[in-house]
Amino acid sequence: MTEGMVKVDAREAKEKLDGRILVLGGGGLVGSRFLELYGGDFVVPSKTELDITDPEEVRRFIEEQKPDFIINFAAYTNVSGSERPEEKGKKDGQCWRINVEGVRNILDALDPKNTHFIQISTDMVFSGKVDDPGPYSEDHPPEKDETKLTWYGFTKAEAERLVLNKLGDDATILRINYPVRAKYNRKLDYLQAPLAKYREGNLWPLFTDQQISITFIDEACEALARVVKGKYRGIFHAASSDITTPYEIIPYFIREVEGTEVKVQSRPLGDFEGRYAKYAGLRVEETQRRLGIRFSTWKEIADELAKQSRT
Repeated sequence: MTEGMVKVDAREAKEKLDGRILVLGGGGLVGSRFLELYGGDFVVPSKTELDITDPEEVRRFIEEQKPDFIINFAAYTNVSGSERPEEKGKKDGQCWRINVEGVRNILDALDPKNTHFIQISTDMVFSGKVDDPGPYSEDHPPEKDETKLTWYGFTKAEAERLVLNKLGDDATILRINYPVRAKYNRKLDYLQAPLAKYREGNLWPLFTDQQISITFIDEACEALARVVKGKYRGIFHAASSDITTPYEIIPYFIREVEGTEVKVQSRPLGDFEGRYAKYAGLRVEETQRRLGIRFSTWKEIADELAKQSRT
């Protein structure tokens, strides 16, 4: 850890962020936690109040609200759904319209001299294949070959390219992967979903050879708050500081929550390699250096979530 860096418990952070902040996707898994942890002059429209796929509606809303910051959590995130015939490769599908055209509409409507735009992205912009393996640094270019990504991943990569091409040095992107938190009633995350299946006696076999990192949402929110407070530009990563596999982290988390030994089935990634990146994960060294924080290891994240889940 370099001088001046501190380990931050984001659950204790309640400070108010300065400026008028337009939060898109504030009801989702990550955005809702950001709003729980921080106060400020937030504008948080629902989907019915602002349809980001409607360019005129976006332009009018931004003109009326005059935000100092726009944080875009909004996304089509159903990765399996994006692979269905009605979505995959279709620029009139919901995945493309929300993830690409929605971002284009925001960029076209804002004035970068007055509004700092922050795009929330994902490690799925990288292929995770053996010829370009992760974990990926902040400056690693997103994959351009559509055939090497899921359709969801490709739309998020296209959105990143839009942001970088439009804003240049003013571009700000925060990538996350497999975001997890202790409690969220509307969706089970990467650790809570297998825990629920385990309790039902129906947990699927876990991959032994898929390399991943995970994002503790509380820490991602702290990183995002620091970007806002410092008005930082650039590409940032919020993820565990080390790498794991599903077969390692999921039984560990279940054991910590349940307090018993856990027996699970295992399997190689095999035919699922088109759906899941094999050599994935995000490096966080540069983000830690710039923002002055330390991200937890995967085991520290699992321990903290297990503790929160028991309370």
